[in-house]
Amino acid sequence: MIKPSWKIRRRYIFVAFALGSLMLLSGSVAVLLNNDSATSDLITGGVALITLILTSYIFGAVWEDRKKGDDDG
Repeated sequence: MIKPSWKIRRRYIFVAFALGSLMLLSGSVAVLLNNDSATSDLITGGVALITLILTSYIFGAVWEDRKKGDDDG
């Protein structure tokens, strides 16, 4: 059975991380320009997206390491 490569997963994670960073940056620029339209939503969404990405990436890595450890031992 062919498993998905981590290279493909990393691409999706990096793209989503870039999107979250862009949301944070645009929210920061909006705060500096005193634009109150959905500024807090951009910042909250960016932080939440980055947090979810890092959590799922770490969980996936640990899961795969444990699974490989069980197969070898």
